[in-house]
Amino acid sequence: MKIFSIKDFPLPFETAITIGAFDGIHIGHQALFRETLEASHEFNLTPLVVTFDPHPRKVLQPQLSFKLLTTFEEKISLIEKEGFDKMVILPFTHSLSELSPDLFVEKYLVDSLKARLVVVGFNFRFGKNRMGDGELLKKLGEKYHFQVKVVPPVEINGKRVSSSYIRDLISTGDVEKAALFLGRPYFLIGKVIKGKGRGRALGYPTANLLVPQEKLIPARGVYAVWAYLSNQRYKGALNIGFNPTFEEKELSIEAHLLNFNSSEDLYEKYLRIEFIKYIRPEKKFSSIDELRKQIKEDCQLIEEILA
Repeated sequence: MKIFSIKDFPLPFETAITIGAFDGIHIGHQALFRETLEASHEFNLTPLVVTFDPHPRKVLQPQLSFKLLTTFEEKISLIEKEGFDKMVILPFTHSLSELSPDLFVEKYLVDSLKARLVVVGFNFRFGKNRMGDGELLKKLGEKYHFQVKVVPPVEINGKRVSSSYIRDLISTGDVEKAALFLGRPYFLIGKVIKGKGRGRALGYPTANLLVPQEKLIPARGVYAVWAYLSNQRYKGALNIGFNPTFEEKELSIEAHLLNFNSSEDLYEKYLRIEFIKYIRPEKKFSSIDELRKQIKEDCQLIEEILA
């Protein structure tokens, strides 16, 4: 993937672009990508994804505790898998958000990005106070000689696909439904760090994960997951919570790999966790034996789910 920044402007080729925050790279975003790639072939243009860093909401609403479906690195990887080998990262700043729609189009889309075709979603907004929309973009396209395609919303069972709706689903633990809207299981990537060793003492050793701070963590509870390590896939039971039986104060993310050779040291390695099904909420147990019994039942159920 070749990543261009403002120091590379103006680009040395004419482009078909799609532009947006693209958090999650869900099936609505994927529809925009397909349209852009098809149009680029039709009109012999270079296909290009244009996105922002940081996410606009982090700049415009810093008071909110806003979490991302995809980190910056994850987003780049997913866009590459959609078939693009070039993208542009625009630094999102207050000064950028203050540009009028006309000036934004002239300065960036036309002069810098050499856009000859622009593909946007039905809800695309741009320019100061989000005054620009698809209809205004079409008028500006006539003025500056580029075509515009506005892609209608994608729906599943009558529900419109959006990053905000997917965030709501994951925040409540509904990872199965979120996967339908994402087009793949929700995932997180974490580095294995030292824990308190309680899982090993219980007979179920766990990998404690350190996850990027900006990443959205699913609701507390136990999940059936697939865990990927060095291109190997393992069935996993993942717990997110405060370990109420032990009255801990910090949130922990712990994965027990069901069919893993525990002789291999996982510390400092990275696990990719794909969420398949929510099993149960976290619970405080009256004894260690009761906790051990519940973990055994969880693992048996997860074994069946992932069989």
